[in-house]
Amino acid sequence: MPKCIQNSLSDQVYTMLKEQILSGQLRGGMKIPEESLAEQFGVSRTPIREAIRRLSEYGLITIKPRSHAIVSVITEQEANDIAKVRVTLEQLAIDSIDDTKYAQNVKELSRFAADCQYAMGIGDRATVFEQDSLFHLALIRSSGNSALLNICERLDAKIQQLRIAQNLPDDELSYYLGQHAQLMTLLKNGDKETAKRLLYEHITHDLTSHVMEKKG
Repeated sequence: MPKCIQNSLSDQVYTMLKEQILSGQLRGGMKIPEESLAEQFGVSRTPIREAIRRLSEYGLITIKPRSHAIVSVITEQEANDIAKVRVTLEQLAIDSIDDTKYAQNVKELSRFAADCQYAMGIGDRATVFEQDSLFHLALIRSSGNSALLNICERLDAKIQQLRIAQNLPDDELSYYLGQHAQLMTLLKNGDKETAKRLLYEHITHDLTSHVMEKKG
């Protein structure tokens, strides 16, 4: 099979598996069904394994040596650690956002916030999570600190796993998505301290408390 066709199939499998993981259809610890995927797409396992490798590099899949691949699992300690780091980094970003930087990025922030709400309205959780990540990365980008953005981009896969693990009910997820607009209003008004307090609630409750409650 030509390499370009293999790459195309790999992209399709990558996109499908990512959506299934982000939507919760494939949950932490579940085995990735290589054989059934190969049959579904009518291909060898080569493009399937390439897609799995890419998702492993992103952090959503863990490859067991000489065995199989599973959807990655986040522990309680990892949930706490990532949430604390994320709060610190995003609060640092808020400290660096001035009126000019906010004005330069407000359209992008508004678009991602709106896309989150739209995806929630049609029940597309995979897109909700991806757009939520884009909103927060845009918030960090607004700081103008490229080193900070680079660090946060590397954390994105872990944050996605935490969103999946918490599995919030629709009403609670909608509530937290609504905080995006509140954050933007506070930044527009220059109220950084209140914005940072809201961000703390948004992240620590959003990403850790429900994981802990389910394991308690």
